[in-house]
Amino acid sequence: MNLRKTDIAGNRALCKKAKALYKSAFPKEERVPWWLLRLTSHAKHSSIDAYLDGDMFCGFTFSTVVDNMYFVMFFAVDDAIRGKGYGSAILSKIKNDNPDKTVVLNIEPIVEDAENLEERKNRLAFYQKNGFKDTGYLVREVGGVFSVMSTSDTVDVATYKKVFKAVTCGLWDVEIKKAELWK
Repeated sequence: MNLRKTDIAGNRALCKKAKALYKSAFPKEERVPWWLLRLTSHAKHSSIDAYLDGDMFCGFTFSTVVDNMYFVMFFAVDDAIRGKGYGSAILSKIKNDNPDKTVVLNIEPIVEDAENLEERKNRLAFYQKNGFKDTGYLVREVGGVFSVMSTSDTVDVATYKKVFKAVTCGLWDVEIKKAELWK
């Protein structure tokens, strides 16, 4: 595996592949309009990156960096190569390329009556295997309520809010608090 990251800006083919994967990997209610992601990705703090193994498209991330936080808002691996180590390799690359940053991402919380409970548990196990910890925080954002995962034991709430404001160009606010306070 010879994984490399490239910004999709200016590359129509990669943009098309990333957009198709985005639409197939994320439910409509969890997606931000693609045009908004593209617009935001032109700001200095955000990017849509494709990950390639040679010439093979492996997956993409939409991420934003503010202060000491590297926030991965969307991350998906191409269905054809899922389960072959590419997801772990992409996360490893992100962490290695940003040693001075805390990498943060959100996942669907483990809720016992969720229709996709096994999928949620598998996703949690995947991220834990790759060095992410459940911070104990939940966030309500555009697509619903999510658990906040981080490469550190907690999350800097003020920075998280700044990241979300940057991602949404200040259009949406985010509610983030300890899970036990949601009750």
